[in-house]
Amino acid sequence: MSGNLTILNIGCHPKDAIIYSGGTVAKHSARGDRVCILTTTTGVALHLRAIEEYKNTGSVSDIDSLIDDKKRELVEAANELGVSDVRFLGYDDEIVLPTPKIVSDIADVIGEINPNIIITHWPYDSVPAHAATAQMTLLAIDAASGIRKGKPYSPTGGDTGGEQAQIFYHSHPGRTNVLENLAIRMPTTVIDITDVVQNKSNAMNKFKSQDYGEDRPLQRKFGEALDGSHYSIHALVPYSEAFVAHNAEVYEYLPLSDYRRKLFNMSSEEILNYQTQILL
Repeated sequence: MSGNLTILNIGCHPKDAIIYSGGTVAKHSARGDRVCILTTTTGVALHLRAIEEYKNTGSVSDIDSLIDDKKRELVEAANELGVSDVRFLGYDDEIVLPTPKIVSDIADVIGEINPNIIITHWPYDSVPAHAATAQMTLLAIDAASGIRKGKPYSPTGGDTGGEQAQIFYHSHPGRTNVLENLAIRMPTTVIDITDVVQNKSNAMNKFKSQDYGEDRPLQRKFGEALDGSHYSIHALVPYSEAFVAHNAEVYEYLPLSDYRRKLFNMSSEEILNYQTQILL
């Protein structure tokens, strides 16, 4: 495919689109692809500083101001990655279940921007709200591809509404529990984010409501644990983000990535030096 891509990155909570795929969207944004970040919930239930305030004082800030905090954090984080199109559906994240209204709202965005790629949570994620968001995304793709009451439809197929999009699910495990063993995620695609890992680190540090920040160790801990994990080690890169592709891709010939081609021309020492960089 020639030309720039359009990518829709859907997360349940405000920080999800950044922590699991921020490096990937930073790379796409830098090369001129259109990136839209969409979050379905406010994330207020995870405003850890407000929770701590309530424990200490018995009072909590105005909910609307906390919602504004979460919005501001995501917008600032996205800016660190070169992404300016950030959208909030604003649903309560206390209990997230697949609902027709949320599906319709996601479908509206899919129909508007017609993404080539959709990034979202693993449909069997052991964080229930994450799994529900993935399931609603799949329903929304179908909804956006057909006739919808009160919505424009292109019978010529000019607007596929995401029907032809490739979907990439986050491959990093959710919670450490038995559910993770019932639907193990084996990545099909690993993106080397070493050149943008500092951008991602700066982005994650915007989420001060969840104990990230330049003066806090949480981003470095998560960065090394997630992006510098065993996926990176086996892919022979310092930092990576891993995904599971929903659809099988079709090629004229068996594909071999540019990175794997480059490995054939590198010595063992060069490979070792590259993959063992510690940047965070």
